[in-house]
Amino acid sequence: MEIKIVELDENYAKLKIKGEDHTFLNLLQHYLLENEHVLFAKYDIPHPLIQEAELIVRTDGMNPMEALRAANEMIISECDSILEEI
Repeated sequence: MEIKIVELDENYAKLKIKGEDHTFLNLLQHYLLENEHVLFAKYDIPHPLIQEAELIVRTDGMNPMEALRAANEMIISECDSILEEI
């Protein structure tokens, strides 16, 4: 996965993500929206043959990169939990 920050503000981030598809991005969007400080989280894959998605996150003042980090930590925690159950 390759991530490029296109825009970054105190409550807004726009990222380009190469090498990921709906599998991870939908999960990431779900966990971002679980955060009470995230007002908006959306991803778009403009063309299925080009493996580059755009992710937009807007918060109520929380650092959007911190919100992304927290969402990823929640995904890791859920995966660990599932692996323990197996």
